[in-house]
Amino acid sequence: MPNETLVRPSDNQLKDTFKREHQRTHGVMVLARRYTPFWTRRALRVPYLVALDSLDAILGRRDPLVPPRYLNYAGFAGYRATGLEFLGYFKGLCGLQPNHRVLDIGCGIGRMAVGLTGYLSKAGSYEGLDIVPSGIRWCQKNITPRYPQFHFQVADIYNKQYNPGGKYQPAQYRFPFPGEEFDFIYLASVFTHLLPLDLEHYMAEVSRMLKPGGKCLATYFLLDPIARQEMESGRSAINFEFAMDGFWTNDPVTPETGVAYDANVIEPLLQRQSLHHEATHYGMWSGRSDTKLAYQDIVIAAKPAR
Repeated sequence: MPNETLVRPSDNQLKDTFKREHQRTHGVMVLARRYTPFWTRRALRVPYLVALDSLDAILGRRDPLVPPRYLNYAGFAGYRATGLEFLGYFKGLCGLQPNHRVLDIGCGIGRMAVGLTGYLSKAGSYEGLDIVPSGIRWCQKNITPRYPQFHFQVADIYNKQYNPGGKYQPAQYRFPFPGEEFDFIYLASVFTHLLPLDLEHYMAEVSRMLKPGGKCLATYFLLDPIARQEMESGRSAINFEFAMDGFWTNDPVTPETGVAYDANVIEPLLQRQSLHHEATHYGMWSGRSDTKLAYQDIVIAAKPAR
């Protein structure tokens, strides 16, 4: 495994993230979120967020590579810091090099991409896909003109939470790239919203698109004995209390809101797609005390070299 020094989040950053997620998924907010569509909740907050953005503009605090709050559906807190945090994981856990060709599945509004802009060289390149058009438009307008080797496109894939009008079902979508195209593929907060058949298909596509010797980093919510114990004791940020067909969720109305998998399904999943399971790094979402790496669980996979 590469020996790059990881840029880990501070204890305070992890605690703040845990606290925000705990507040969102417990108490009266659970019912409000469960029965109010995501984009409706966003619309209700837009006037407040626009006011904050206007104040930033007046005070000269606008960063051209940070989206305004009213557009940033992925969450404004830690936009730059999260990108740098994951750049550390990409380098330290996966051996990412400046000249690599990178695919970001679920790029959102560019949080990870911005972290890579100062690392990938002109010999390297980046492709970002997401199901939310507004995020892709912002990236195309603000990142690509400054970094021409960074490209973004919409993947019009159905998701009950984020893209209910999507044209393609996730298990039917073929990513618009040839086989053995990328040195590195990552999926941050994607499999935490995908159901089992869709997860299987995405991993098949990842395997198809990776070069031999290439690496994949993906985040999950994984249920191992420690995570289950922490949930039962009420110490987790999210309680995946509803058992479904092959997964668990915290929202039986819209299961894609949060999806967790049994930890022991990961290695067989990767093996079915001819990928090698290199490592699992458990995050702190469950309240476990044996990690300081990230909020979600991180799984590293590799495509065997020829």
